[in-house]
Formats: sequence, structure tokens, C-alpha cells
Amino acid sequence: RDLRTRHLTMDVSVSLAIGGAYLAGIWSTITGQGELYFDAVGMFALFLLAGRFLERRARERTAAATAQLINLLPASCLKLGEDGQSVRILLSELRIGDQVLVQPGALIPADGRISTGQSSIDESVLTGEYLPQARSVGDLVTAGTLNVEGPLTIQVQALGDDTRLSAIVRLLERAQSEKPRLAELADRVAQWFLLIVLATAAIVGLVWWQIDPQRAFWIVLALLVATCPCALSLATPTALTTATGSLHKLGLLLTRGHVLEGLNHIDTVIFDKTGTLTEGRLTLNAVHPLAELDADTCLALAAALENRSEHPIARAFGRAPQAADFVDSVPGLGLQGAVAGRSLRIGHPRFVAEGYLGSAPKIPDDQGQWLLLGDERGPLAWLVLDDRLRADAPALLDACRQRGWNTFLLSGDSSPMVGRIAEQLGFDEALGGLTPADKLAHLQRLQADGRRVLMLGDGVNDVPVLAAADISVAMGSATDLAKTSADAVLLSNRLDSLVQAFDVARRSRRIIVENLAWATLYNGLILPFAAIGWVTPLWAAIGMSASSLLVVLNALRLTRLPSAATQSPRRAA
Repeated sequence: RDLRTRHLTMDVSVSLAIGGAYLAGIWSTITGQGELYFDAVGMFALFLLAGRFLERRARERTAAATAQLINLLPASCLKLGEDGQSVRILLSELRIGDQVLVQPGALIPADGRISTGQSSIDESVLTGEYLPQARSVGDLVTAGTLNVEGPLTIQVQALGDDTRLSAIVRLLERAQSEKPRLAELADRVAQWFLLIVLATAAIVGLVWWQIDPQRAFWIVLALLVATCPCALSLATPTALTTATGSLHKLGLLLTRGHVLEGLNHIDTVIFDKTGTLTEGRLTLNAVHPLAELDADTCLALAAALENRSEHPIARAFGRAPQAADFVDSVPGLGLQGAVAGRSLRIGHPRFVAEGYLGSAPKIPDDQGQWLLLGDERGPLAWLVLDDRLRADAPALLDACRQRGWNTFLLSGDSSPMVGRIAEQLGFDEALGGLTPADKLAHLQRLQADGRRVLMLGDGVNDVPVLAAADISVAMGSATDLAKTSADAVLLSNRLDSLVQAFDVARRSRRIIVENLAWATLYNGLILPFAAIGWVTPLWAAIGMSASSLLVVLNALRLTRLPSAATQSPRRAA
């Protein structure tokens, strides 16, 4: 294959060694002369096929990423006819200008404009906003987002490649095409190494043909076997595989082999906010009564209303001790209903104030999401919700600063929480309300300045940046697409595992350098001895095996890292 494509790789040396050893083995079996090398052939093939298998799996994960993004779209939708009746059709049958009905809980099938209805749209997969956004007649909506509350009629304005979702796909493809390929550099180095070996083998064969034709073939075969780059090709993969297994026990799954080496060159880290630095779900922080009812009673009334809602805010209230008589949802504003005969409203202060025909109290501060609970007589309580910061986030930021890395917070969330988290954790720069294209542009500016960037994210909106970053890590709770686009997945969702990974990367790099140095030294020393005929093919095979074994044993030293890394947080405490 390499001869047809005129592209020299390590396969040439391996193929010559395997083919020569196999043919020599057949000749020895028939004639009874020389040595048998069928075991060497099997060993060569094992190493070669194992490496090809791991390489193919990595390629398949990357190629499947774009297809998974398209799976965000529903397979069918409800099209409205001229008589107002809906009929379910395949998405491929939809045309620009058609009217589609999107029920609560359904995905929006195409980019369009709302014709009738009002609801809240969950756009978190595209924008990073963890709260659904209120949308009404005339507002634009995006394919792949989720209709949360009320039915909507949407006029289709974009399909296929023209949708916003397809634009993100193109960003992903472009980012992946620009991703550094460290393997290409290794191939270029290997070509020079192989040219020297093959040229030397040819010269040695010609010389020995003049000196002793009967020994020429066996000396060339010994040279090819002795210099077969098994130890050289095992030097990096064995260390990476061992370190990868150690990190997996800590909850960090590496999906690409260059992560551990690349972590040693990082100088900038980009963080997403929602679901990465925060837990990605709202929790109830406090209840502040404003009337005669105590906090527990106010919470029970609020939970009774919210339990009838499908809005993500409702999940923060848990199970209600009593059920509401009825509940009406006003998208983007709140809920109104009756609990034990009491007429109640909860939501935006102005909306609640309409229920008692008074002025809305001023929100105490901008820390968190504030909901007002009130009845027909006046306000009853403030309820404070917030997306909780992960407990180990400060430790990760401290570790980055100790290494002298620059830290950036890039979020699709436009709420004041972005600024609060940036101030609390001490980011060098924080930007909110960013689209996927904005995030990718910011990353590319950093790379143009010579920065080596690590990206940590979890949503579909982070996918282009995850694909373009030098090293990318997706949270274990991330979307499937984010996981397949990232170089590593934090299965445990524990940010302190990344701190431990930095130490693992440093030791792994040292062991890789040791392995490469030994493999290079061995090949450099064995070459002249094989060329002058002092190394027989048998001893060449033994030397090659011993060299490979030494590389593997050195890499196995990394198996001691999990226990040491696990104890490091306690020592730091």
C-alpha cells in the first residue's frame, strides 16, 4: 500500500521483516537450514493489529460526532393544513412557508417564526441558557430546541443546511479539520528513520553479497528484525495506555492519545459555566416571608403550584405536601392557581402584583433567581433559586493559577450569574451571552496569539470549541455529542480529577521520554553489530523482544499513580 501511494511509513519496515521472516521460515522448514521465525511473525502481527484497532476506534468516534448532532432534530412533525387540521409528516417532507404545530414537550423541527401561541423554549443545547426563554407571536425559534409549556404554531423559514443547527455542524467540521495532528509529525520523523534503515540494509546486503553470498540474506534479515521499530512504536502507546487506565479509576476517561502529552504544553484554560462550573440545575436557596405566614407554609403553597408545572424551575421545589386545586401557566411570567381555596400567584414580581392590584416589591438583590409568591391580599414571600457552584471548582482554578495558566469563562448564559462566578473564582476574563460561533472565534484568537488552550464544557453549544481546542474535556453529564467531540470525558463530574490529571501528565511525559530514549539507543547500538554480522536473526529477535519488554515494564510504573493521586487532596487539606 505504501509503495502504491509513494508514502513511506513504519509499515514498510514491519512488512519487510514479517515477509522476510515468514519466507525464511518456510525455506528453513523445507531445507532444514537456518532458523525458524514464525513466532516473531505472530508477535509482529499482534502489535501491528492492536495498534490499528485502537486507531480505528478513535477515528470512528470522531466521524460519528456530526451525525449525532443531526439526531437532535425530530424524525417527524405536525403540519397544519388549510383547514386547520394537523397531519404528521416526515421532516424531509417539510417545506419553507409551511405551518407546523409544536406541542409542549416536543422538539421544534425547523427554524421559523411563531404565528400563534406563547410558551417558554428550552434553548440550553444551543445557547447554554439553563432557564427556558419566553417566546410569543413574532419571535424566532430554532430547530432542535424544546417547547416547554404551551402549544405553538410556527411558520417554517429555514430547512436543512440553512438552519442554525446546521451552521453549528459546519463549525464542528471546520474546527475538527483544523485540529493539530501530532501523528503527522511522528510520520515525518519515522520516514527519515526508515529511509536510513532501508538504505543501510540495501548497502549491507550488497556488501555481504560480495563477501559471502550465503550469509548476505541472513544478515539483512537480522538487520531488519533487529531494527524493527517495535520498541520505538510501543514507547508512547504503552505509557499512554497505562496512564489512561490509572486516570479511568479516578473518573477521567481519555478518548484520544495526545491528551497526556498535550497537557504539558497548556497555558490557557477556557471554562463553560452551566453544567461545568455549576451543577446545571436550579436549587431552592432560601424562603423570605413577607407576611404573617412562616417560611414552611409559604414553601408548601409554592410547591403545590409548581408541582403542576413542567418548567425546570418546578423541579427545585420537590414534592408538595398538598395539591393545588388548579394551575394556569403564563409563559415567561409565572403560575396562578388555587391551593385550599386561596388564590395564589408565583413568578415575576410584576405578574404577582397584578393579582392583588398593588405595586411589586423591589427584588432584594441580583444574587440568584428571585420568585415572588402572593395572594389576593398581597405578597407572601420571596423564594430564591440558584444554580449551585460545584464544590471543587475553586480548587481547580487554584491549580490553574499555580501553574501560571490564563483562565477564561465563556458562557452562553447572559444572566448576572456569569459575572458573580467570575468574581468569586478569580477568572482573568469572563464573557456571557455568547453563541457557539462567538466562542470559537475567541478560541481562535487565543490560538493565533500562540496560546495552547484547554477547553472544559458540556453542551452542544460547546462542541465547536471542544473540537478546535488543543485539549478538550467534556463533563460526564454532557451531551453525547460533546463527549464524542472531546479528547477526554470527566465521568465522575469531579473537577478535582483534572487537578490529579495534571500530575499524571507530567509523570507520563517523563516515562515516554525515557522509553523513546531507550528505543533510540537500542536501535542505534544494534544496527552496526547486525550490519557486520555479529548479531544472528535469533539474537536479533531476542534483543527486539527484550527491548520491547523493557519499554512495557517502564510504562507499568504508572500503575502506582491512582493511589498516590487519590491521597493528594487529603494531604493538601
